[in-house]
Amino acid sequence: MERSADPLLQLEIDEWILDYLIFSAIKALLEDYKGSKAVPGHAFDQQQQSSGCLQLVDAFFITFYTMHPDHHSSLDLKFRLRLLKFTVMFTKRSAPAETTPSAPVLQNLRHRRQEQAFSFRSGDNDFAALDLPDLTEYLAPLNNMGFKKEYTGLESAAGNKMSETHDPSRPAISLLDTIPLFMAVSAAQISMQGGTITETWMRLAAGYMAQAVAEQYLVYGSQRKEVLQEAFSWGFDSECSAEEGSDGFQINAMFWGVDAVVDGWDRIRDEHTHALIPPAGVDLQVHLEMLMAEDLSIAEFERRLIDFLDKVLMGQSKPLLLQMESGRVEGLPQMEIKKLFEAIGMTGFAWTRSPSGYPFER
Repeated sequence: MERSADPLLQLEIDEWILDYLIFSAIKALLEDYKGSKAVPGHAFDQQQQSSGCLQLVDAFFITFYTMHPDHHSSLDLKFRLRLLKFTVMFTKRSAPAETTPSAPVLQNLRHRRQEQAFSFRSGDNDFAALDLPDLTEYLAPLNNMGFKKEYTGLESAAGNKMSETHDPSRPAISLLDTIPLFMAVSAAQISMQGGTITETWMRLAAGYMAQAVAEQYLVYGSQRKEVLQEAFSWGFDSECSAEEGSDGFQINAMFWGVDAVVDGWDRIRDEHTHALIPPAGVDLQVHLEMLMAEDLSIAEFERRLIDFLDKVLMGQSKPLLLQMESGRVEGLPQMEIKKLFEAIGMTGFAWTRSPSGYPFER
């Protein structure tokens, strides 16, 4: 008679598999993105690998929650999944046919961004007091077609031509839309590790916001004065009413140090907002193009962000299956590792990979 798997053990194994797949997908996406920037005509097999990893995550995610509908994932797994969402959103934002979130999801992101801006300026953080400029005063009729190519390629990461209904010169997801998730990922990491934001992170974040503003005016042809407010409305809000444990609560807490507001953020934010103001007699488009080509290089921003994501990924504990693959598991002696192998039906430390390249087949 065939024995049925122990439900708790099956749940653990399935969670290990899901964690392994998520980790592998993030790593493949980052390698894919780095390769696409470093090598013209990026290798098709590497693009296929990241796409295949995402498909495996999608397929197993459905299986996992069908088998374990009431399961509450660990904080580590939740964080890794959130990191995957942001990594996909950033690295695949010019590939609408493959990974673009649905219209309601994008609308929710924009609503969160606008809500954050409104909440931030309705407290003690009035934008007049913050001295944020109104860039629409410097707008001239914009001819933004030439600069769009710096932001996006004409093919998706899977090597397929984009849909004809999508304007290939405009990423399907704007940088402005991704800022809330970037902040949430950063805040979750700080909360889990019990640290504080550094000047390196502050400059990355402020540069991200400046890039988002430039993209809105240069690529999307925005005429809205709220763009700068929505991009830079992040910092400590003493009147924050977000529920404890929520993204809003963690993001607000991220800007609070030991006994005071984190030093340096206001200064760095001001540096970046005022850098966006054109000199006298120069229109906004010309100024932003020069700024993005020199002091706020797009290529340098992308390199720093991908490096940040790489360090965040590798800074977490590696998935248990990945550790077992090497025969070493953090905090477990060899005898306990051997018992773990036996419990999940493996007889030794040699791990034979399947034809797909993964150490298991479902």
